[in-house]
Amino acid sequence: MDHMSLQKLAYTLEEAAEQSGFTVSTLRSQVATGKLSARKAGTESAIRHADLSAWLDTLPTIPAGGHTFGATLIGEVAPGSNAAQDPAPLKPTFRTPEEVAPGLGVSKSALRQFARQTGFHTRVGKRIKLHDEDVAQLVAWMRERQDKKDDWWTEPEKDHFA
Repeated sequence: MDHMSLQKLAYTLEEAAEQSGFTVSTLRSQVATGKLSARKAGTESAIRHADLSAWLDTLPTIPAGGHTFGATLIGEVAPGSNAAQDPAPLKPTFRTPEEVAPGLGVSKSALRQFARQTGFHTRVGKRIKLHDEDVAQLVAWMRERQDKKDDWWTEPEKDHFA
């Protein structure tokens, strides 16, 4: 049997967070409220793959913020088209601030703060997700903000009495 095809039966909280894209604290709070099942082995928690999948299936499919998940993949094959002619890779159009921030030259926390200030983001649970349109709007907003910041100081005219 191919080693790559083996699937783990259960994950630690850290592994479940990595697999699902959520933070450990989000998963921990979901376990505490009983929305996500976890098993205990001493002090370690284990989340079965099936339980993680079932929990993910209970999450809402239409996020707050206006973007729908109807077209969540770039390169998604339109009905009636020939996928063999255009084997475009499937990529999520929603990205996290952690994925976007390095490309914009800002910190993750600053980008999260800007997204909250402007409303240019989509929330999935408590997580901020950025659609390509959100990123474009944030870039325009940051440029406008920088232009205003640069204009606040003007060099004083030469003092004729000095």
